[in-house]
Amino acid sequence: MKKITTVSYILLLIIAIHTHIYAQENMSLGKYSSMRIEKVGKLKGTLNQGMSIREMSGGVSIVLLSQEPNTPNMPIKADKMTFEWEEGRNSPVLIRMEGKVYLEHPEGKLTAEKAVWDFKKEIVEFTGNPMLDSPKAQGLKGSKIVMDFKNNTIDIENLQADMIPLQVEGGGSEGGVDTGLPLLTESDVSDWNGFIVELKKQGQANEMTPGKYLLSKFDGDARSQFLSAPNDLILKRKQDLVKQINRLLRKPDFYNKEAWAKTTLPVPAKELLQKGTLTAEEQVRLNRLLLQCAFPDMIKPL
Repeated sequence: MKKITTVSYILLLIIAIHTHIYAQENMSLGKYSSMRIEKVGKLKGTLNQGMSIREMSGGVSIVLLSQEPNTPNMPIKADKMTFEWEEGRNSPVLIRMEGKVYLEHPEGKLTAEKAVWDFKKEIVEFTGNPMLDSPKAQGLKGSKIVMDFKNNTIDIENLQADMIPLQVEGGGSEGGVDTGLPLLTESDVSDWNGFIVELKKQGQANEMTPGKYLLSKFDGDARSQFLSAPNDLILKRKQDLVKQINRLLRKPDFYNKEAWAKTTLPVPAKELLQKGTLTAEEQVRLNRLLLQCAFPDMIKPL
């Protein structure tokens, strides 16, 4: 093949990108339709009725672009990118990225040593110490992280995490204990490890349990984050779990008859349930009693 300078290759690449690389049906990048080249140390390709990129190396930095005004650009970096093509197709079927892979998705930043972008499945698989940082969770690590553009999901195998917030967004006094109400404090939990284990166990039970019902009331993604996070991480962030529980202790729908069906309620709790309309203090007191019934060996009595 005739040698072409790097500058010429980049010019040809830009033309190719805007003409046909992402034009084939069923080969979309979700909301992204083209890309801009920030930096390429060296590029290899073939010229055959257009241009097919084979390899970009020496430090690669590109940005995926969308025609939708509300979709932010997606920067991608790697030491090397290799493109795989199939005969008859005018867009790649795979892009393999190696060395200091970086992808800035609207939901977070992904880093890894390797990544494979499968255009047919519309997924990117990150391996080699992959890590995800996002506003909702920091330092999510695993043996493999898979980003699914088609279903808008992220799957992590063998999860570890530096920080997963469990509290309601905004926090404020809602999670505090300075209101004079009998809300939960960290010291009210006599066995934190046992409480976390039991809450997870109840949360994953087939039948309705107090723990399963309470977790269903957790804010946003806090339920799935709690169930998937390592216990030692939750222990380090137990103040977030306390805030989440205190938010629920204020609610009149804390109690569910089916969930507490197999739990023996104390007389004070039964009296408050029969009373009907409760004051804020009575509501929290009732819910604290219900929490103690659900986790009798872990929550200290009022």
